[in-house]
Amino acid sequence: MIKINLLAQTQQGKVKAAAPRAEGTGAFGQNALMAAMAILAVLVIGWQWYSLETEHRELVRQIADAEKEKERLQAIIKKGQEYKAKKELLQRKITLITQLKRNQSGPVHLLDEVSKQLPDFLWLEAMNESGFNVSITGKATTYNAVSNFYNNLTGSRYFQNVVLGPISSVPVGVTFSLSCQFLPQPGVQGSDQPAQEGAAVKPASQ
Repeated sequence: MIKINLLAQTQQGKVKAAAPRAEGTGAFGQNALMAAMAILAVLVIGWQWYSLETEHRELVRQIADAEKEKERLQAIIKKGQEYKAKKELLQRKITLITQLKRNQSGPVHLLDEVSKQLPDFLWLEAMNESGFNVSITGKATTYNAVSNFYNNLTGSRYFQNVVLGPISSVPVGVTFSLSCQFLPQPGVQGSDQPAQEGAAVKPASQ
């Protein structure tokens, strides 16, 4: 009588049947892992793209703000340059007006100071000014009048380097000439001191 061990065959069939099922589970795990890694990579790339896009938008905004600030500063600089040009033009006008006034008031001031030093019995015939160098010619009834005029000029703080020219006799008295330097601003004096300050005038020999 032949005996067949069906139980052993059944167990071997179960083992054989279980083997393909184990292989299928391993492949599924690998696929799931790859899918998870792919999803993670997509998330990382997406996050980086979002970060770069956000940074790009911020840079664009900063550039736009910088351009606006540049335009604003350029407008301010342009106004500053216009103001500087107007200021320089105004300063030139003021300087010109001041110079004109000085030129106009100079002779008036000179005449006023000379007239203050005129003694009695003396009068002027001509007076010329060139760069504050003054030459005067006149007449007097006496030598003493010329001497007094000379001394008055040398004693004034508005005149320096007073030099008396020749004195000549005329029927009505004497004629004289002298030269000096006029100081409109006595505080600013030249290096030369007044010549013969306070000295009396000696009559020229006839």
